[in-house]
Amino acid sequence: MLSRFSDRAARTTRVAALVAITLLAAGRASAQVRELPVPFDSAGRVLVITPPLAARLQLSAPAWPISGDFVEARLYAIGDSATSYVLIVRRPREVLERYPLDPARRAELAGAVGRGVQLAQVTDRPDNVPTMISEPVRGEFVAAQTALGAFMFGPAAAVMVGGDAGGAAAYLLTIGATFFTAAHLTQTTPVSRAQNHLAAHSALRGAIAGELLLFAAAGDNVDEQVNGAAFLAGGIIGDIVGFQLAKPMTDAEAHGTAHGSTVSALLTTGVLGAVGALDEESTARPAAVGILAAGALGYPLGLRYVRGSPYRVTAGDVGAMFTSELLGLGAAASFLPDSPKEETVYAALTVGYALGALAGDRFFVRPFDHTETDARLLALGTGAGAVMGLVIPVLSSSDDTRLIFGTATLGGIIGAIVTENLVKPDRARPGDKGERRTGSLGKSSRVEVDFSAAGALLAGSGIAGRHSILSLTF
Repeated sequence: MLSRFSDRAARTTRVAALVAITLLAAGRASAQVRELPVPFDSAGRVLVITPPLAARLQLSAPAWPISGDFVEARLYAIGDSATSYVLIVRRPREVLERYPLDPARRAELAGAVGRGVQLAQVTDRPDNVPTMISEPVRGEFVAAQTALGAFMFGPAAAVMVGGDAGGAAAYLLTIGATFFTAAHLTQTTPVSRAQNHLAAHSALRGAIAGELLLFAAAGDNVDEQVNGAAFLAGGIIGDIVGFQLAKPMTDAEAHGTAHGSTVSALLTTGVLGAVGALDEESTARPAAVGILAAGALGYPLGLRYVRGSPYRVTAGDVGAMFTSELLGLGAAASFLPDSPKEETVYAALTVGYALGALAGDRFFVRPFDHTETDARLLALGTGAGAVMGLVIPVLSSSDDTRLIFGTATLGGIIGAIVTENLVKPDRARPGDKGERRTGSLGKSSRVEVDFSAAGALLAGSGIAGRHSILSLTF
């Protein structure tokens, strides 16, 4: 009797346990939470905040609870009632942090983001704040820094140390140290594409600046090891400065900043060379300081060009302008006489470079929105056209430099036009408030090229008059 009662009690206990587990599972299922992504601002444009965007919007406590390094932050509404929110932050090493927000704190955060957007629109004019300033990168940054170590920092360290064995050891150690430093940095700090670009370009400019400063201070009679030390120190400083400057920048701003330095330094060098300031060491040493100052001034000028132009300038547009500048140099070289004076060469190339920059702004930057891929294809197409243009002096066995530069430049121009026609970059549209530039809505983005065989025959026959050979329609 007692055993029968015990069996019945055991069965009852098991049934009760099963019922309890079922009810608990049902309770958990009914308590499942849905998190819906919502924008940070009332306009519904800012869905993701990265460190550069947070810096641009000047977000800070108490409205912005995040401090320290992070990769990105997103806002979610809990459930369908929109009475509670959670701010999810992705830290380095894929660590997630959650910050609960009530409606009052959500409104405070939205107000802070909205004020930051308005402030950025006032200061940046047409370049409205995008939802993400610049994409985070990791492998690209490590690869770029390692390349700097292999081709710039390493050789400079080898020269600085001197000796075959010591120089080789310094070279190898520098490459390894550069790789591990960059890899560690990406694990502890988010790195944007803009930082990757400006850091690499500023490293080269910093190395040149170190050489210019050394030349201005001591002239040509400097030990080779000192030259290596100046090159290495300037490159490292430039690398760090570019990395820090690009934190709040867009990709376009980073490209524009670097390119502005190149343009100002090259134009200054050309002008100084044209007036003979680079002929003697006594005048070249203070001229080096002027070139260095112009390169530094080009940083804010290039940034202002991207932010302050009445049309949007993309990173690809900056690359397209560089291609146009090279064509300007080639066109200027094709007009140089035989055995020209050094001052004449400087003057002609400076004018050609400046005209190439103006032409790039007029025909590439203003009417189109180039991506970086578009810019690279444009450069390749221009180079291919220039190589094809060299067929004429090769077939004629001519060593005339004017013919060589002239045909290469003409081939490059035709190659650029054809490539633009094939790539079909986005044409600017009015009223997009900086997302696209001002332009002609509804027109084709193609560049129309018409070749007149009759005009070419008339021009080749020597008949006087104006004969149209190529007709370009943008």
